[in-house]
Amino acid sequence: MHLRLLLIVLLGLGVTACSEDPPGPTGDAPLRIRVVDASTGEPIPARVEVRSATGEFAVPPTALLVTLECALAPPSDWPESVGTRVLDNPHTGTPQFYMNGEIEVGVAPGPHEIRVERGIEWKLGHASVEVGDEGASVEVRLERWANEPARGWWGADDHIHLTRRSGEDNDRISAWMQAEDLHVANLLQMGTMQQHDVTPQPAFGPDGVVRSGNHLLVPGQEHPRTHFLGHTITLGANERIDSRDTYIHYESTWAPAREAGGLSGFAHWGAGVANDGLAIDAPRGWISFIEVLQFEWPYYQPWYDMLNLGIRVAPTAGTDFPCGPWSIPGRERFYAQLDGDLSVPAWLDAIRNGRTFVTNGPLVDFRVDGVGIGGDVLLGAPGEVRVRGRVRFDPDRDRVDGAELIVNGRGIALEGVLEPEGSGMAWRFDQRVRVETSSWLALRVEGDKPNDQPLRRLDAMGLPQWALDLSANIADGAQGFDVREKWLIERVDPVAAAHTAPIWVSVAGTPRVGHGPDGRALAASYVERLDAFADKLSDERIGEQPIWDWLTRYSDGVSEEHLRANRPAVLRSVGESRSLLKQQAGGAAPQKSQPNG
Repeated sequence: MHLRLLLIVLLGLGVTACSEDPPGPTGDAPLRIRVVDASTGEPIPARVEVRSATGEFAVPPTALLVTLECALAPPSDWPESVGTRVLDNPHTGTPQFYMNGEIEVGVAPGPHEIRVERGIEWKLGHASVEVGDEGASVEVRLERWANEPARGWWGADDHIHLTRRSGEDNDRISAWMQAEDLHVANLLQMGTMQQHDVTPQPAFGPDGVVRSGNHLLVPGQEHPRTHFLGHTITLGANERIDSRDTYIHYESTWAPAREAGGLSGFAHWGAGVANDGLAIDAPRGWISFIEVLQFEWPYYQPWYDMLNLGIRVAPTAGTDFPCGPWSIPGRERFYAQLDGDLSVPAWLDAIRNGRTFVTNGPLVDFRVDGVGIGGDVLLGAPGEVRVRGRVRFDPDRDRVDGAELIVNGRGIALEGVLEPEGSGMAWRFDQRVRVETSSWLALRVEGDKPNDQPLRRLDAMGLPQWALDLSANIADGAQGFDVREKWLIERVDPVAAAHTAPIWVSVAGTPRVGHGPDGRALAASYVERLDAFADKLSDERIGEQPIWDWLTRYSDGVSEEHLRANRPAVLRSVGESRSLLKQQAGGAAPQKSQPNG
């Protein structure tokens, strides 16, 4: 979020995200490229890189248009003013482009190397071609190393900002998302207390869904989003929810969104001030998911807190493309297990029931006593459970040599065997683990991406010192990161990461999750968090809370006037959750909250 906030500032000052001198054709010899599915021979969309022996990159003028919108309403000459045919891939450090099956680009005669990618489940494609004066043709056949849809798992990026105004937009964006093998691309209309105009969608609900085979464009919203309670996401609602008069009272969005069939959660790990938002609304059952993998950073602590309180919240992942310049669409994604064919209702149901895992490469299987992700295991007494599964990965991009079993937020190293599986690798484990009390169990993976570029740091981007200082001030003041979260803006080494949603183990005769000693202590700490939050709204401190709402109408500041007008409703919500958490901290029998979605 540190760099995202800076980008909002820079974009507000008219700085474009497009390259000043993007690559184009490098000669007159036509190089014809065709990318096909090796199993069917049919052309498929893909992301491509063309490089000569002398290091020149060629990009065809007919490549799919990539639009780079963030923070501002679409200009009148959209998409040309925010469009480019070039994707500067931060992970390879090279310019690439998107193509829809077949394309031609002018190059200088001589040898050329072609690299082709298509999301996580496909092997990298490579071709070497000698281009003569009359040109050349090459076909690249892409093969899968994994096929998650065949197992009932469908990949999604829950956080993409792209405007759709026409059928041409739908066709272009659909091909672009297929090139990243995203089966569900969530296109979020973004807003603030002043507007809900950024990256608008043509419709919400079924009328806004575009389907191409088993690839869906689905409208959603990142609204409300404030520096005060965090940025939210609503998925799949049948209507746009725009409660600006009561904007800071998030329940005024959660409730109609649920009535409209949607699921709501927090973006950006639920970190910083969003942890206050979680404290207010998660205990009362309004939150269905938290985005725990984004911007190359897996960060799980706020989500772990919710699980340790006994609140069933699913993990999701998304890139925030193009507002997050560390990534490309689908780099961070989550998979949801559907009972049948891919549809928006079935997909929402999978999230609602916690059948998800997040990843930026590794694919996971995980079972406890034969029960899969999101399920429940019942034990008549403390005892052992059988934990088994595998971590699969493409060795051309990832390196994984182990995994952890997470029990109530604490890691236990698993023992396993690494062996080839098809054209990929698999790390398999099968062991017994003793469970003494009701617990949640999940699988966490962290490895390396040995061929990726280091993450881009602000101080390495050639930005002026005033911009660096402004970014630091915004991040420190507006986001409210605590000490344990500071590393989020300091990491430089990319990691291969994956994490499953939990499997819940209930042990007869023991407290349910969140109501044992650790859960009661955590509940007490969240009571203190809510007390500290309520103090921010006191007459003595409420004037301190508006932050950078002076910048533009697209900033996420909240005025003191709005805070005062909505203070009674917000404090009422705080009081309801505080009461639930205080009872939990005191060991009272758990009360039933509203179901998550």
